[in-house]
Amino acid sequence: MKAVRWVNTFFPKVKNTQTITEALHEMRKHSCDYCIVIDEDGKFDGLLHKSVIKEVEMDEKVGPYVVFPDFYIVEDSTIEEAAMMLIENKETILPVVNSNSEVIGVLTIQEVLEAMTEMAAMDEHGVRINLTLPDKPGELKKIIDVLANNKINILSILTIKDGDSRLVSIKVDSKDAESVASILEIYEIPYESIVEEEGFF
Repeated sequence: MKAVRWVNTFFPKVKNTQTITEALHEMRKHSCDYCIVIDEDGKFDGLLHKSVIKEVEMDEKVGPYVVFPDFYIVEDSTIEEAAMMLIENKETILPVVNSNSEVIGVLTIQEVLEAMTEMAAMDEHGVRINLTLPDKPGELKKIIDVLANNKINILSILTIKDGDSRLVSIKVDSKDAESVASILEIYEIPYESIVEEEGFF
């Protein structure tokens, strides 16, 4: 899914000609320890981290202390790519730029967690089915067909490889866990748990 859906557009930003004092003011205003830095043309110039300017004179320009990150994303990147970049880079922030190299926002671990929560449909009321399936073509389709034939709408499907199997979590649009369990039992589909989830957004 496109990362731009979760981009945070409220972030600290300064020009590379501004002072350390001004950068620290932006950091305090946004309660964070970094600033996005842009050049005179409004293009992305890099990041300024609070840890780098601890002993710098307050009237110095931020330009010499700006670091261009190894990772950033463009507006058509996916949230999955963003999550992988945060893991690989061990950073807490990813700048998001458009095709003109202008910063349109940032993604932090918070936004990525919110995205994953939505993708798991944790924000919606429903019933979650947890089961283990053989890791081979057609196994998941059997479950999907049973749900579709019984007019049960699927809100989310997540899978994780576990040896020769797949751990599967399916969130469905239902308010009755017992009826969902009964349907699976009729079709002799073994499950590990079926629980109702309230949703919280």
